Amino acid sequence: MTPHTNIIYVNFAPYENAGNILDYLLDHFSTVFSFTFNFHKISANQPQSKLSVYKKKQIVYECRLFQTPTNASVAFILLPIRSLVIFAQLLFHLVRLKDRFGPYSIYFTVNAFTAWAGNILRSLGLVQKTIFWVWDYYPPIHKDNIVRFMRFLYWQFDIPATKQSDHIVFLNKRLGDLRKKLGILPTNISYPVVGIGTNPIQKIQQKTTQPVKLVFIGVLKKSQGLDLVYKSADLLTKKYPNITLHIIGGGPDETHYRSLASSSSIKSIFHGYVQNNSHVNAILKSCHIGIAPYIPDKENIIYYTDPSKIKRYLEVGLPVITTNVFDFSKEISRKHAGIVIPYRSNEFVYAINQLIQKYPYYQKQALLLAQQYRYKKYYKALFTI
Repeated sequence: MTPHTNIIYVNFAPYENAGNILDYLLDHFSTVFSFTFNFHKISANQPQSKLSVYKKKQIVYECRLFQTPTNASVAFILLPIRSLVIFAQLLFHLVRLKDRFGPYSIYFTVNAFTAWAGNILRSLGLVQKTIFWVWDYYPPIHKDNIVRFMRFLYWQFDIPATKQSDHIVFLNKRLGDLRKKLGILPTNISYPVVGIGTNPIQKIQQKTTQPVKLVFIGVLKKSQGLDLVYKSADLLTKKYPNITLHIIGGGPDETHYRSLASSSSIKSIFHGYVQNNSHVNAILKSCHIGIAPYIPDKENIIYYTDPSKIKRYLEVGLPVITTNVFDFSKEISRKHAGIVIPYRSNEFVYAINQLIQKYPYYQKQALLLAQQYRYKKYYKALFTI
């Protein structure tokens, strides 16, 4: 990779700059084509799907992309059509802009379908190299037959995308081991593992621990486990009468959580989708504990990922409460950057008590762990082709 190489980057909102990946691309490529598609409806005011072309970090071209439905009732059912629309737009815009901005050197994405699309674009001569940073695995099991079928279809793209991309990097070791176990990748080859990076603050902010402020950031889906807070509300408010839960983000289950909050003894503040990064950081820094109580269910895709919300908490010195679902939870426990719990109310309340009692220590440990994953150094392996 040279400083003059351009790159096509395809991702879905609100993860287009998860772990500062877009910032890294802008620092290391002279021209960046950023395609951002909306999948979930996370806010009435969320930005439209768009293509942004950056030259030397400045936007020199921008256009809205066709917006397929994002409301929860139809978004998943229309997934095959939405995928076809995404591919058509990638092809249309890259052909249309080739004379102005091409040739295209690298195509980079984190999703199996868009990785498959990148390999098709390579076969058409539009891009030279493809990089698939594998972020997920959708187990082909689910109580809903439609969801199970859609996961099966997604896997049909994941297999060729994994086999045919020029460079494969996994978000965690579990993702690579799974594909080796299934015979998709050879067992005698090692593949790079690069998780979500961090941009840690320089200095821990000292703060009083009363009243306790919890914070959740992310897409509001039931699989994220936020129900545990409301199930624990009476226990929490008995010990911490003024405890507050801050919720940053929106999603398909936002109505469900607003309903729970309206009848709960715990005060909840819904900030909605906050686009400005400095505003997000200000909210996070004002809180005490970042929560990510994922439901331990075999259908939950979080088993195979590296939650960006966890890294977001750690980089501002917020100790974490999470469940033993994903690989990185072991690191949180080992480094005392938070507490990993079973998905139970009494354990959740106990974890809050422990963190508050030794808060400066856990604060320090959280930031120390974040410093190990500084994105400016950590992401080099993604682009070593």
